[in-house]
Amino acid sequence: MRRAVALSARGLGSTSPNPVVGCVVLDAAGRIVGEGWHRRAGGPHAEVHALAEAGEAARGGTAVVTLEPCDHTGRTGPCSRALIDAGVARVVYAVADPTPAARGGADTLAAAGIDVEGGLLAKEAAEVNAPWLTSVRLGRPYVRWKYAATLDGRTAAADGTSRWITSGEARADVHRLRAGADAVLVGSGTARADDPHLAVRGVSGAVQPLR
Repeated sequence: MRRAVALSARGLGSTSPNPVVGCVVLDAAGRIVGEGWHRRAGGPHAEVHALAEAGEAARGGTAVVTLEPCDHTGRTGPCSRALIDAGVARVVYAVADPTPAARGGADTLAAAGIDVEGGLLAKEAAEVNAPWLTSVRLGRPYVRWKYAATLDGRTAAADGTSRWITSGEARADVHRLRAGADAVLVGSGTARADDPHLAVRGVSGAVQPLR
């Protein structure tokens, strides 16, 4: 499951409005035979990628997935059906799907005779998916507040000459955070004084957030 959680994080910033999901498929002997993650909205889900890699080796095996497999047809088909058709014997998921339209995959899998277990490493999986879960459960955006200040509590030199007060490592962290966000916001004073780019730099393949 920890491997599946790590895989899910690869989708941060590119799956909105869908969740990030990771999946690992084991064969009947417990060996990893397939891995996948949800890469973009409208594209194949994590389970589909992992099952495609596993092929026939998935039959009689186990699928480990960070979110309860979906049970509805949207831009792609239900993952519950894909798992049933692949012949897996067991499905272990971390977080139950809270969306009314997609949840129910666990029940569908169980009805098909598949052994289903939920809740494994749910906290770790939910932390990676916090933006999506906040949106679905609370009906509001997930907001991360980033700020930088010197030891004396300032954010810039009084004469406005300072450009950065953070290290290169800290700025790289900021760009990784931006790459996982749908939008980047600043106050009107910052926008007027600095006209910041607010773009992602140095992160390969990043989808630029709304400025």
